[in-house]
Amino acid sequence: MFDSLKVQGFRAFNSFELPGLTRVNFLVGKNNAGKTSLLDAVEMAALGGRVASLLRSPRRRVEVSLESADDRARTEFDVRHLFFGHRLQEGTSFEVSGYSGAMELRVRCEVRRQTDPGAQLDLLSEQADLGSPLEIVMTGPDNPEGNQTLPVSAGGSLLELRRSVMVSAPAGGAAAVWFLGTGGADPRVLQEMWDRLVLLPEEEKVIAAMKIIDPAIERLAFTATGRMAESVGFVKLTGEDQRIPLGSLGDGIMRLLAQAIYLARAAGGVLLIDEIDTGLHYTTLEAMWRFVIESARRLDVQVFATSHSGDCIRALAWLQTDAPELAADISVHRIDRTATAAVRYSAADIEIAARHHIEVRG
Repeated sequence: MFDSLKVQGFRAFNSFELPGLTRVNFLVGKNNAGKTSLLDAVEMAALGGRVASLLRSPRRRVEVSLESADDRARTEFDVRHLFFGHRLQEGTSFEVSGYSGAMELRVRCEVRRQTDPGAQLDLLSEQADLGSPLEIVMTGPDNPEGNQTLPVSAGGSLLELRRSVMVSAPAGGAAAVWFLGTGGADPRVLQEMWDRLVLLPEEEKVIAAMKIIDPAIERLAFTATGRMAESVGFVKLTGEDQRIPLGSLGDGIMRLLAQAIYLARAAGGVLLIDEIDTGLHYTTLEAMWRFVIESARRLDVQVFATSHSGDCIRALAWLQTDAPELAADISVHRIDRTATAAVRYSAADIEIAARHHIEVRG
């Protein structure tokens, strides 16, 4: 579990520190303050320098372009945006360091002039159109082969990597690292993840999370329907003799379901949640925080979540009043990319701020 995080030259940050991390960390700040960039940084550090981690956030942010070569489509990842100032030139670099006690997990990417243009062609698609004199050298503690050298295409991007190199599954590295974005989870992904939990103790915990919104929910099942074998979720409600499509219950149920399943799959690792309160009414947020903290403790997960919501802050104040023993495991970090470090608040600080109507979101 990380105690602190430092980034240099990464995305929105020239130099920034996130100190005083806890089991559950809530990142707040204005639009474009860099909250999601810090989630990307935590992911990078937790994955320890594996090549897959370099391309995860560009894929999520659609920092890609589709081109055609030999009548076949290829994907180019515009990794310039990982570097502060959006520049990919010789000498630019970024570092992401996660600290746990005396241990440092440091990942570094540096742009250099190519020393052996043909050495790494096997890492790229066959239709690679190189021509740039530059390469990216990536180092990190979990890189199984030491430094990874990745040639840059003529357009200044990295091409889609071969399946043997690019890990497509959400988890990787020494620990599970999962990212739940603002758009939620694909139903097919949820079904695959749910199938791994059925008949295990966490199945009941997932149902309990959904009951925060609808206490009548008893069971959950997924089935593949249609010619494209699309995944559809259904629930059994108390007093109903028919199954109810999961989508009929609203976005809030889907969001809590995804959070609960992702928490279970992230056991022993890290869960990153962008806009944690999406689709949730303010009356459910204290119960949501309870569930997240209790699950993170039980499953040994470190959680990083973002939001713009004042309701989320107020829910933490309520939690501090009602269950201070749980609230002790969460901290709030105000992010401002023009500063050098986050401003940290405990749940107790948040309770005082709420009582005196003090704004902490920046």
